[in-house]
Amino acid sequence: DSRLAPQKIDLEFIEWLGENNIPFSIVFTKVDKLKSGKLHSNMEMFFQKLMEQWEELPPYFASSSESRLGREEILNGITSINEGRMML
Repeated sequence: DSRLAPQKIDLEFIEWLGENNIPFSIVFTKVDKLKSGKLHSNMEMFFQKLMEQWEELPPYFASSSESRLGREEILNGITSINEGRMML
């Protein structure tokens, strides 16, 4: 949920994925519920928290189920992974 600060459980799960070499992407949801400045601020806070443990950020997407924002990008990302064009 893009409205929230990085949650401990999310960060722990991301760390576990990394430790186990499991590829992943981050999907920021409900982006339509925030003003652009707040969205970017929250995403930046999440990225800063990740960079405490990671050298490189994983792929990420911003999405809204209501407005369908990001839908095509997520689907294209999945297609790229399936076709071996995107490394996670």
